[in-house]
Amino acid sequence: MPAYSFHLCTPNATRPIKSDHNEFPNVGAALAEAARIGRGMIRQRVRRQPCALRAHLDVRDGGDTPVARILLAELARQIS
Repeated sequence: MPAYSFHLCTPNATRPIKSDHNEFPNVGAALAEAARIGRGMIRQRVRRQPCALRAHLDVRDGGDTPVARILLAELARQIS
């Protein structure tokens, strides 16, 4: 199975996000995991740091190439 990684990108920095899983059958499954991670981040951080909504999560393949992006502000609209 292909490996994917997740990276939180803010206006000031980019940092990798640890996940329990890094191998997925396809990019769609990796996107679902990124959305789950993003929703958890929103629940934990937005209460303390509203500007976190300007961030996004990048999904990168095994070669560290970005293959998808999830906007945290869009996830917040979906769960509110």
